[in-house]
Amino acid sequence: MNSVDYIKQFPLRHFRRGTVLLQRGDPRQFLMAIREGYVKVTSISDAGIERLLWVAGRYDLVPLEQLFARSTDTRYFYTALTDGSYYEVDYTNFLQTAQSDPTFMQEIARGMSEHYDDFLQRIDAIDGLTVRERLIRTLHYIAQRFSAGESVDLRAEGLGVTHQDIAAMIGSTRETTSLELAALRREGLVTYDRRCFIIHADKLQAALE
Repeated sequence: MNSVDYIKQFPLRHFRRGTVLLQRGDPRQFLMAIREGYVKVTSISDAGIERLLWVAGRYDLVPLEQLFARSTDTRYFYTALTDGSYYEVDYTNFLQTAQSDPTFMQEIARGMSEHYDDFLQRIDAIDGLTVRERLIRTLHYIAQRFSAGESVDLRAEGLGVTHQDIAAMIGSTRETTSLELAALRREGLVTYDRRCFIIHADKLQAALE
């Protein structure tokens, strides 16, 4: 059985944008397999600084760090970026299936490996860069993550990504990030107002070269 067919047997739950689905310290009770929408995964330091680690989308399993962990507590915060839904996957059933079906296990392991590699590449790509450089690379990553075209309008895609979310991704303050975004808008690399937030991936790519 492939993973998509497997998760469809479980109850479907719906969520609204802004809902905290899981938070650090919550006991592991089930896994969420995203059917529609996006969920942001964040950490919050002791100083209260939020860091956006990953955005989970269609058929991603979360919490990813809990799939085979010995710890039963959730490590991060999982918040809905959009309206959406997920399959509530029974954790005991998931473990039993992974242990008894090598093909299923390989598919899950492959997905985990791809997400881990994506995370490491993104961190490596922005290490030691200026805020502007980190911002350009991160916006280019977001555009590639959510669209195959030359431009993507995050709000048209239903993504309520804020300046604070972007700041959390690049490890900066909202104020500094807003100033740098305004500079990129003047240069035509992004377009945004109350109705849209368009990332021009082709122009960002040129800026990276």
